[in-house]
Amino acid sequence: MRILAITLLVLIGPYGSNDAAQAQSSCKVCSDQQRACMKNYAGPTCKTEYQMCMKSCGKKS
Repeated sequence: MRILAITLLVLIGPYGSNDAAQAQSSCKVCSDQQRACMKNYAGPTCKTEYQMCMKSCGKKS
């Protein structure tokens, strides 16, 4: 039974993940983080952090 479950996970795993959706949601996190940052820190600090986040979210692993 375990072998069957593992086999199904291995076969279905690549089809279940959607890289575009993951990248989009991770890029959305960047804007959410920037909004939170602007409440506590100066604009240039938040801008730099936002740019670094956007650079890393656009990369495909």
